[in-house]
Amino acid sequence: MRLLVLDESRVLSWVVEHLSPPGVEVEFVESFEEAKRRVSERPPDAAVVSLTPAHLPWKTFQHLCASSVPPVPVLYESCVHKSPSDAGLGPLEGYAEFVPKPTPRGDLQAAIQRLIEASRRMGRGPSL
Repeated sequence: MRLLVLDESRVLSWVVEHLSPPGVEVEFVESFEEAKRRVSERPPDAAVVSLTPAHLPWKTFQHLCASSVPPVPVLYESCVHKSPSDAGLGPLEGYAEFVPKPTPRGDLQAAIQRLIEASRRMGRGPSL
């Protein structure tokens, strides 16, 4: 299973690697444009996105993931935004989740597990 992590630092990818079950390959990208390119060209099985304070078109990224066949489930996390709508996202519609930072380790690990399960339900990635 390929899990794409978008974060301006490597902290989130390190955390995701350590909280994910064996068999999850974490791919790291630092830029919004690179994440969009990867989702367009070779969609990951799921994605974890750190929502930055920059005014980026997150709804465009959300639509790109949702319109992939099958959809790419996404876990959005942010220390700046208090909700998906605060970040400029639309309704999460069952394929995405939002967690505020800081999130306790156990809660983040549970959210990552739900993301992996959503990916499997949508027909993405092998069973672990």
